[in-house]
Amino acid sequence: MKARTYFTDRFGGVSSAPYNDFNLALHVGDDPQIVIENRKRLAAHLDLDPSRVHYMNQVHGRDISIITSATSQENSPSVDGLFTTDPGVALVVLTADCIPLLLSSDRAVAAVHVGRKGLVAEIALEAIKLFHAHGIQSEEITAVMGASICKDCYEVDQAMYDDVVAKIPESATSREKRSLDLISGLEAQLQRFGIDVNIDRRCTAEDPNLFSYRRDDVTGRQASAVVLT
Repeated sequence: MKARTYFTDRFGGVSSAPYNDFNLALHVGDDPQIVIENRKRLAAHLDLDPSRVHYMNQVHGRDISIITSATSQENSPSVDGLFTTDPGVALVVLTADCIPLLLSSDRAVAAVHVGRKGLVAEIALEAIKLFHAHGIQSEEITAVMGASICKDCYEVDQAMYDDVVAKIPESATSREKRSLDLISGLEAQLQRFGIDVNIDRRCTAEDPNLFSYRRDDVTGRQASAVVLT
């Protein structure tokens, strides 16, 4: 089997401002029926029935749910990672500044939501452990990071900066303002397991074609999806 990834931007949906127009999130205040229509469009792009496309209620934790072909969509799990070994099941992570991390091999895939809290909690490493538990070695895993906020745009207070850098030194920056480099921090975590990473370097806060919570406050969410084919 092979894994396929797919990334959306703001375009191709039916949402109105401030969610215009391809918002995939149900929790941001957009009309639920419009979001469902957008999700149907995403499923069509993936060549899947909407019932085969799985989302999560992201909570900035470190828990990961295992999804199968029999998993119901009725209640999305409150987790920050989805994992499957079943073909034809798409896993989706929604973001508007955090890092969407897609992990894949020829036998399993995972979609992981990595924000500041998730980076410190090492949720990516929890996902890797699931691959290992299924007999998949690190050298078999490919990692892709979708677009996220860049180090120049993610300024935090001193206490938060010090806390993250103490645990993830690679997230430090040389700038006078206290900006965190979450991308480098996550890349370093993955490389410690021998996993090379492909990174989309577009900044969500700087690119008007992408949703950004930090830039716009009320806004939609783009999707990053992975599926075994």
